[in-house]
Amino acid sequence: MPLLIAQISDPHIRLDDEPSIPGLERAAERVAALSPAAVLLTGDIADTGAPEEYEAATRALAPIQAPVYRTAGNHDRFDERQQYVAEAGNVRLVVCDTSQPGRDDGSLDVDWVEQQLEPGTPTIIAMHHPPVAMGLAWLDRIGLPKEQADALAELLTANPQVALVAAGHVHRAATATLGGTLVVTAAGTHIQSTLDFEAPGMATNREEPPSVLVHAFLDDGSVITHVQPVT
Repeated sequence: MPLLIAQISDPHIRLDDEPSIPGLERAAERVAALSPAAVLLTGDIADTGAPEEYEAATRALAPIQAPVYRTAGNHDRFDERQQYVAEAGNVRLVVCDTSQPGRDDGSLDVDWVEQQLEPGTPTIIAMHHPPVAMGLAWLDRIGLPKEQADALAELLTANPQVALVAAGHVHRAATATLGGTLVVTAAGTHIQSTLDFEAPGMATNREEPPSVLVHAFLDDGSVITHVQPVT
């Protein structure tokens, strides 16, 4: 049985946007059925950062028995930085807070990430803003600075124990590589980004189905990421 780490992202819970709550509820039910060792919640949990939105998110996630490790997105408002290290079986989870108060673009403390890595320990680095360009201009404008992405690429090249970087923000399931390491982004549980490479501004739709990611660490040391639709 592989060790499973699920990833849920960008529910954007808003009490006056009725579908946002059942979207997260369905995602939680699907994840709970898989009995993962841990769940990564990669940001934009709330849409406005109101306490009531986080309370609704907590209720929606109730079916999940595994620990849920959250980080902050650009829509989130937390009193403390959501940046820490956790363990799931033999996998190290380095959870980074890339949010900046009052801004939509992100910032990554690469030096802090480096300090959390342990040689030989399989690792997932989780964050909201992906450290790669997605080719969607309006999203790439609110990503991470290139110099930080370049520094992370060097760090990943020197640390092959990092199995993947798990991010959100994009509202699409997508993959890339950085420093020879897989970077995956999870779709939202409510609204998705339109796959429009020429859109000058925000382009979203409610027609594409949401999904979650399931990162499976196999007995032979390999890691497989599955995209699980949620309908």
